[in-house]
Amino acid sequence: MQNIEKLEEITEKVKSYIQTNYELIKLQTIERSSVILADLISNILVGLVVILFVFFLSVCAGFYLSSRLGEYYLGFAIVAGFYFLCSLILIVLRKKLLERPMRDKIITEIFKT
Repeated sequence: MQNIEKLEEITEKVKSYIQTNYELIKLQTIERSSVILADLISNILVGLVVILFVFFLSVCAGFYLSSRLGEYYLGFAIVAGFYFLCSLILIVLRKKLLERPMRDKIITEIFKT
């Protein structure tokens, strides 16, 4: 009889341990997910503001260059050429400049304790 009672007590403690461990893992997962999501949303907002800044700066540069060169299309063509050159550089170096750092950042956030 005593062995059965001890076995039931051990079984209850194991169940309690498993339940507690499950809850801990669930809470840790929620915490990590919320940190990653908050970081993603804040980066998107900052990126949006930067994109708007660059857009209006580009329009300003296009008008400035157009007034200096005397033709509207020349100023905007130069600005477009600059962005085309930047695009080519990003295409060639995207793995080194974009993919690896982002992948490393995501992995670091996931495994952060």
